[in-house]
Amino acid sequence: MNKRIAILSRLIRIKLTLAVALSATIGYVFSGAGDLLTALMVALGVLLLSSASSVLNQIQELKQDALMARTAQRPIPSGEITAKQAMLIFLILLFAGAVALLGVNLISAIVGISTILLYNGFYTPLKKKTSLAIFPGALVGALPPMIGWVGAGEPITHPAIIMLSGFMFLWQIPHFLLLAIKYREQYLNAGFRISVGAPASKQTRRLLLLWVLTTSFAALFFPFFGLVQNTFIVAAIILLNCLLIFAFFRIAFTNYEMALKGKLHGFVSIYMLLFLLLIAADSLILNL
Repeated sequence: MNKRIAILSRLIRIKLTLAVALSATIGYVFSGAGDLLTALMVALGVLLLSSASSVLNQIQELKQDALMARTAQRPIPSGEITAKQAMLIFLILLFAGAVALLGVNLISAIVGISTILLYNGFYTPLKKKTSLAIFPGALVGALPPMIGWVGAGEPITHPAIIMLSGFMFLWQIPHFLLLAIKYREQYLNAGFRISVGAPASKQTRRLLLLWVLTTSFAALFFPFFGLVQNTFIVAAIILLNCLLIFAFFRIAFTNYEMALKGKLHGFVSIYMLLFLLLIAADSLILNL
C-alpha cells in the first residue's frame, strides 16, 4: 500500500500539484472571499486537475523522460506502472477535479479544464518544436490564481486578478529558464527545444537579469496600485524583492556555479511562495 502511494505521489508530482493548489487558494483569498468550504473545494479541484495534467504529461513524454536522468525514474519509464494504468488514473483525476470545481461554479471549472488543454494540448507538444513554448507554459502557471478568483464569484476581467495572473506569468519565465540552464544537456539530448544558450554566456545571464528585474518590478505594482495596503506587508514585499535582486547578482554574476546547481532556481521558487503568502496575509488582515 505504501509503495502504491509513493508511486502515485511521484506520478502526480505531489510537490508541484500542491504548489498549484496553493496558488489557486491564494487567488480565492485575494478576492476577499472568506468561505472556508469553498476555498477547500477550489484547492481540491485544482489539486485533482493539476494531478491529472501531470499524469497525462508523463504519458505524452514517456520516451523523453526515459532519456533524461532527472526523469528516468518516474513511474512510467521505470516500469512501475504502465501507460494504460496511468491513463485510467488520469481519467479518474480529471473527472473528480472537474466535478469538484463544478461544485464551486461553472466558470472555475471552465478555466480549470482550459488550463489542462493549454498545458497538455499546446505546451507539451510545442516543447519539442520551438523554444517559444516557454510562453504558453508560463500562461499555464498564470491561470491557477484565476481559478480561485472566479471561484469566489469575481469577474475574470477584474484588474486585480489580471495583475496577479500577469505577475505569475512573468515569474514563470525565469523559473523555466533556470531549469533549462540546470538540465540543458539532458533537455537537448531528449529532443526538447530550449530557450537558453551556453549556461555561462553573458547573453544567458543578461536574459535572466531581464526577466528577474521585470518580475521584481511587477511585484512592486501591488502596493503602488493599492492591492496590498498593510504597511508591514508592503515593507516585507519591498525587502523580499531587494533580496531577490541581491541574490541574483550574488549567484548569477559572482558565483555562477551555484546557479548551475540550481541554487538560484530554489531561491526564485521560495521568493514566489513568500510573495503569494504575503499578499494573502494582506487580504486576510483587510477582511478581519
